[in-house]
Amino acid sequence: MNIESLVTKVLPTMLQSWIFLALFIVFMIGSRRGFMLLYSLIKPIIEPSKGQKKAKRELSPQEMAQEWFRSFQSRWLSAPNNISMAVKSAWRGRERGLAIFAGVFLSSLVITTVLAYAVGLNQAFFAFSLDGNEFDAKVDFQYDPDADWKGRTNDSALWESLCIEIVEMEEFEDCGLVFGRQGIRVSGFFDSGFTTPQPLNVQSVTGGSSGWDNVSWDFPEASENGPPINDNRIIRFYGGGVWDGELGERHAKSVIYGAWPSSAADAEANRSIVLPSRIASTAGVEVNDTIDTLTFSYVLGTYEGGDIDIGFQECQAQIEFVTGEESAPVLFCKDSFTVTNLTISAIYEEGDFGNPTLLFHPVLVSESVLSEQQKTTLMQNDHGYLGVALDRTQIPTSSTRAATIWLSDIREDLESVRTDVNTLDPATGEPTGGTESVLLPREFMVGEGAGAVALSIEYNDIVSGTITFLNIFLGIIQVFDYILVIPIVALSFVVLLYGLVLSLEQRRREVAIHRVIGGTEATLSRMMVLEIYAIGSIAWALGFALASGAVEIVLRAVGFLRFTDEGDISVDPVLSFGSTFAVAGLTLGAAYFYGKRRTNDFLNIEIDEGVRKVSRVKEPNYLLHWLVFGVGLLSYIESWIQSNDGFLIWGSGGIVSNFILNAILLLLGPFFLWIGGALVLSRIGASGPQILNRLVGWSPAISDIRRGLSGSGSSQSVSRLSLIMMLTLSIVTLAAVQGHTGTLVDERTTSAQNGADLQVQFDSELSESEAMSLVMQSIQTVNDDAISDIDSMASVSYLFPGVLDRDSGGVYSAWVLFDGHEDTLIWDEQAIEGSNVGKMAEDWSQGAYTAGDGARDALDRPARGSALNISIANLVFDEFGIPSVEASNTTVTVNYAGRTDWIPGFSAAESDNSIVIGESTYIGLIGNPTTFAHTSDRWFFELCNEEGDDCKAALEAVSADLRSKGSVISAQDWSSAHESNERNGGLVFGTPGLLSMMFVVAALASVSSAFVFLSLVLSQRKRELAILQAIGASPNQVVRLVLFEIMSILMVSMVLGVALGLAVSESFNGFFSVFGFIFQLFLGQSAPIDRDLIWPWFELIVVNGLVLAAVVISLLFTTRRALDSDLATVLKGE
Repeated sequence: MNIESLVTKVLPTMLQSWIFLALFIVFMIGSRRGFMLLYSLIKPIIEPSKGQKKAKRELSPQEMAQEWFRSFQSRWLSAPNNISMAVKSAWRGRERGLAIFAGVFLSSLVITTVLAYAVGLNQAFFAFSLDGNEFDAKVDFQYDPDADWKGRTNDSALWESLCIEIVEMEEFEDCGLVFGRQGIRVSGFFDSGFTTPQPLNVQSVTGGSSGWDNVSWDFPEASENGPPINDNRIIRFYGGGVWDGELGERHAKSVIYGAWPSSAADAEANRSIVLPSRIASTAGVEVNDTIDTLTFSYVLGTYEGGDIDIGFQECQAQIEFVTGEESAPVLFCKDSFTVTNLTISAIYEEGDFGNPTLLFHPVLVSESVLSEQQKTTLMQNDHGYLGVALDRTQIPTSSTRAATIWLSDIREDLESVRTDVNTLDPATGEPTGGTESVLLPREFMVGEGAGAVALSIEYNDIVSGTITFLNIFLGIIQVFDYILVIPIVALSFVVLLYGLVLSLEQRRREVAIHRVIGGTEATLSRMMVLEIYAIGSIAWALGFALASGAVEIVLRAVGFLRFTDEGDISVDPVLSFGSTFAVAGLTLGAAYFYGKRRTNDFLNIEIDEGVRKVSRVKEPNYLLHWLVFGVGLLSYIESWIQSNDGFLIWGSGGIVSNFILNAILLLLGPFFLWIGGALVLSRIGASGPQILNRLVGWSPAISDIRRGLSGSGSSQSVSRLSLIMMLTLSIVTLAAVQGHTGTLVDERTTSAQNGADLQVQFDSELSESEAMSLVMQSIQTVNDDAISDIDSMASVSYLFPGVLDRDSGGVYSAWVLFDGHEDTLIWDEQAIEGSNVGKMAEDWSQGAYTAGDGARDALDRPARGSALNISIANLVFDEFGIPSVEASNTTVTVNYAGRTDWIPGFSAAESDNSIVIGESTYIGLIGNPTTFAHTSDRWFFELCNEEGDDCKAALEAVSADLRSKGSVISAQDWSSAHESNERNGGLVFGTPGLLSMMFVVAALASVSSAFVFLSLVLSQRKRELAILQAIGASPNQVVRLVLFEIMSILMVSMVLGVALGLAVSESFNGFFSVFGFIFQLFLGQSAPIDRDLIWPWFELIVVNGLVLAAVVISLLFTTRRALDSDLATVLKGE
C-alpha cells in the first residue's frame, strides 16, 4: 500500500471508527444508566417492600435530573486529573502496560491482516483474471448509422475527445480511440447483434522480407476459442490515448522484442506497427524492419435473412458469404484500404484467448498512418470505438454482487440519465398532475460552437465476464483461508485476554490501597479503564496501520517466506468503515469491556483480601479439556491412517467410515487437538521444576535449591505462561511445516507437469536432430550466457491402440521410454514404485515393464518378475468399416517391474490404463531393424539448473522465442510453469502468504510473550524473592532458583509445544486434502502429488533459540532489579 492510500483512506477511516467506538461506549454507558434510572422508578411497583422499613424520601424527577447533572459535571471536571493519574500510573507500571499493548497490538495486527488479505485477494484475483484484457470496456455509439446520424459523428477527433470527459470520471483510468470491430448493440444474450459486427481484417502485407508470402492470414483458432464471429487475423488502429498511460502499460507487458511506443508522438513519428509473435516468426521479420504495404478490409454492409439476396445485388465490392451449423447465414459487403511505409516497433507474445468481445491477437498500427478520408470512411461504417481502462483497484471486492452492481451503475450513468416526467392518463392522454422517474438516453456534448455534436453511447462491459466464476470460487477460497487462520486469531485473543488479566492482577494491591486512603470505586474504575483504553488505542492504531501496509507483502508470497517483486502484483486493500469498526470493536472494544469487568471484580473484593493478594480461584474444567484433547487425537490418528493407506485393521478410509462425519472430523479435529492439547499439556509444562528436580536433583548445580524447586510452578501465572508458550510455538511449528510442505509440493507438481526444463510440442513429428536444430536456433537468438547448449534431450512415444497380450488377448496402450531419458526427465519418487529412478530406468532398458493402476487391475495385479508376452496391436477395418485389433508377427516377453503413477510431462490419467516399456522392448516389437530413427511431436530438453535466477530468465526467453515459431504448437519452461503453480498455491492451496504471516506473528508473539509475561510474573514475586533473601539465600542462589525454575518450565513447554505443532500439522493434512479436491474441480487440474510433510528443523531451532534468549534477558533483568530493591521496603509492602 502506498503512502497516499494510507494517509487519505486508511487513517481517516481509522479515526472515524475510533470516534464511533468511543461514542458507542458512551452510548452503552448512558443506556445502562438510563435503564437503571427507569428501573428505580418502577421498582416499587414490581418489587413491593416487605416488612416495615423507614421509607426514604423519594426524589422528584427534577431533583434526580439535578443530581445527575452535578454528577456528570463532577466527572468532566475531574477528567484531567483522572487522565493525569492514568498516565502516571501507566508509566510506573510499564510492564503491565506493555502486556496490554502487546495483546491489543497482536490481535489488531492479525484480524486486520486477515480481513485486508480477503480484500486484496479479490483485487489480485481480478487482476490475474483480467491480465490478458488490455481494455475493460468497448464504448460504441448507441444507434446504428442511419440517414440523420442521430447521436453519432463521423469526425474521429470529436469522437476521441469524449475520452476527456470519460477519464474525468473517477471510475476510469484511461481511454483511447480504436479503429477495429464494429459497434455492438445487443438486445438479448449473445444475439446476432453480438456476432455480426465485424473487425478489420488483414488481407496482405509486402516488405523487404520474402517470408510474407508464407504468412497465412487465416486464424481458425479465433472461432475455436470463442463465438463464430471472424476466423481471420484482425488489425486495430490505435489513437493517441492508447499508446501511453494505463492502456500503454497493459499492452507493453506482452512485448517480447523491441519496445512499445512510449507515446502517440513516438508511434506517429515511426509509423509504428506491432506484430503478433507467430506472424513475425513466419514472415521472418525483426524489430525495425519495414513494411512497404499493408492491405486490410472493412465492412460496407451486412445482410441477414431475406436481405441476403439484396446484398448480392447491391454490393459492388468484395462479397463474403458466411454460413455455419449453429448460426444463420450472413453476407458481408467489404472493401479494402492500403497503408504504406510502416516500421516494426515491437513484437508481442500471443497469450491465452480471453474475452471474445474485441477478438484475439491483432496486428496493431498507429492511426496516424490513415488519411483523414480513410478515418471518415471507417467512422461511417461503424468501425470506430473507444477502448477504456477502468481503475481496477476501485472494483468492489467485498462480494461479486457488489462488483456487478458497480459495473451496472457505470453503464447506466454513461448510457442514460434519470429524470422526472409528467404522467398521463391512459384513457384521455391528459396530464394527471403526477410525475414518475424514467431513464432517458444520455447525451454528451463534444465540440464547440456550430460544430458541437450530441453523442449517445453504448457501454459494452468486458470485466463482468469473470464475475460469475469469481462468485463461487473466491467464496470457497475465503472459507479455506478463514479456517486456516483460526489458530492465529484465537492466539491473538488469548494473548490479549491474558495480558489484561496479568496487568490487572498487578494492580490488585494498588486498588486496595487506593480504597484505604479514600478512593471511590467510580474514580478508580475510570482511572484504570481509561489507562486500558489509552494504551489499547495506540496499540490498535499501530497494529491496524502496520497490517494495512504489510498485507500486500503477504499477497506477494509465492512460497513460504518467499515473495515476488513489488511490480508483479499491485493491490490497494483498504478496509471499509464497517470492517475497520469491527476490528476496533473486537480488539479495543474487547479490551475495554473485559478490562472494565475485571476492574469491577477487583473493586468488589474485600480490602484485606486485596492487600494480602489472595483471592478465590475457580477450578478449571479438566474433564472438558481432556474430552476436547481426545477428539483432537482421534482426528490426528484418522489423518495419519489415511495418509499411510491404512493401519492394522483399518483401511485407507480410516476409523470413521461415514463420509460426512469423517469430513467434519478432518476439518474441526485439528482445532480441537490444538486447543485441548495446549490446555492439557500446559499442566505438564508448568510442572517443569518438579520434573527437573526428579531428573537432575542429584546435581550439585541445584542441590542447594531443590527445596525451592519442589514447590515451584504451581501458580496460575506460571500455568498461563506455559499455555502461551504451547499455543505460540505450536502455531510456529504448524506454519513452518505446512509452509515448507506447500512450497515443495509446488516444485514437485511443476516437475510432474512440465517433465523437464523445457517441453516443446511441434505441429509434426520431428527427429532428434530436427528438434535439436529448432531449439538451438532459439538459444542462439536469445543469446543468454545461462544457456549456451542443450545438455540432453528425450522424448516419449505413445503406442495406440498399444500392445496385445498374447495370452489373454487384452489390449493395453503403451508408452515407450528411450534410453537416457532419466538424464532429461524429472522423475518424482512417487511416480514409480520405489524411489530409485536409476534402477527402474535400468530395468526398462533391459526389457522390464511397469503398469498404471488400471492396467494392473486388468492384468490381475501381476507379481514382480512375472512374464507378459506382447505384440504391437494394429487397427484393421472390415468391409463395413468396423475396426478390430490384429497383432503384429513379432512377440516380445517382458517382466513386471512395478507400478507407474505418471510419466513426467504427462498427466496421471494418461498413464492409468497403460503399460510403460523401454527402448529395447520397442525395437524388438518392430522387428529389430538395422537402423532406427525415432520421431516425435513432443520433446523434452535439459538446458540448465532451473533453480538459478539466471537460468529461469533464460528459460522463459527461450520458450517465448519458440512459441513464436510457426512449427511450434506450445513451449513450456519449468520456470514459467513453477510461477503459475506458485501463483495458484498463493491464492488457493498452500496460501503461503498467510502461513508466512502466521509463522512471523506467532514467532514474535512467543518471543514477546516470553519477555513481557515473564517480567510480570517475576514482578509479582518480588516479595517472595525478598523473603528468600531475608531467610539467608544468597543473590546467586536466588538467581539460580529463578533461572532453573523458569527454564525448566520453558524447556518442557517448548518441547511439548513443538510436538503439539507437529501433530496439528499432520491433522491439517486432511483439511488440505478436502479443500484441495474442491479446488481441483474448479481449476480442472490434476495434482497427484502426495502432501508429504517437511520438518523444517532450522526455523524451529531459530525461533526456540530466540525465545530462550528473550527469557534469559527477562530473567536477568527482572531478577537483578528485584534483588537491588530495598529489602525492608519490599517486605513492608510499598
